[in-house]
Amino acid sequence: MHTYKKTIEFKGRDRTFHYACPQKINKPLPIVFGFHGAGSSARHHMKITRFHEKAEDYQMMAVFPEAVQLDRSDRMSKQWNEGRRKNAAYQNDVDDVGFIVKLIDWLKHEFSIDEDRVYATGFSNGSAFSMRIALECQDVITGVGGVAGPIVRDMAEDGEWRKSMPMLFIMGTDDSMVPYDGEYNSEYMIDQLLSAQETARFFAKSWPESSLELKEEITALNEPSIFKYTYHQHESVVFYSINGGGHTWPGGPDTQASSLTGEVNTQLDASQLIWDHLKNFRKE
Repeated sequence: MHTYKKTIEFKGRDRTFHYACPQKINKPLPIVFGFHGAGSSARHHMKITRFHEKAEDYQMMAVFPEAVQLDRSDRMSKQWNEGRRKNAAYQNDVDDVGFIVKLIDWLKHEFSIDEDRVYATGFSNGSAFSMRIALECQDVITGVGGVAGPIVRDMAEDGEWRKSMPMLFIMGTDDSMVPYDGEYNSEYMIDQLLSAQETARFFAKSWPESSLELKEEITALNEPSIFKYTYHQHESVVFYSINGGGHTWPGGPDTQASSLTGEVNTQLDASQLIWDHLKNFRKE
């Protein structure tokens, strides 16, 4: 699948993104945004998620924007402004939400876009940013898919749902970089986030008719147990908890694994799970 690189100007900065779309477009295309993690890049996120490889088969557009690196000597200064006060993008008032809204307008001008199917997905910091833009742009974003990046606590406490927001979230219990339970200590790199389960419940509250939370255990030989939490009758919000899972994208390349990030879960294909979940939802 051929991908394209484009730069547009926004608030005095050149903002770059990569995208892939079908060669033969048969109908207006849904958009899947893929937001990379802190210190990463759009190209690396393409490598671990492979969303762009689904563009032709599923008749959708995959878009991978690039965050702003504020300090050239510090790779970790490249983060999405997900609303965390300790984030340099937040401290420097980087308007990433505004950039994505402008980018959507650019895509609508250049392509035939299905505006009722615009999905925000991401990993780690990119996941938390996906949740922020879904909360703040409820008339624009249709649904969210995130891995290893809960929503920022301040965003959840200050935000209000005006519409139902479907969401699929995946996180490992042994994530060494982001606290699974929301309890921060000096061993973690990131704080000011809700726990994984609190994040899922926050999105579940966007739906007016709630049913009992269902819990289902999935097991496979030589794999950690995976607990699937579903909310509401039609599984509008789903949370996969990987027992022993680390800070990696399930189903992605093994090169993600390290002593810091942990192992890569191979039982789940996060990209396929997210697409299969979100593709069925349209804006109300």
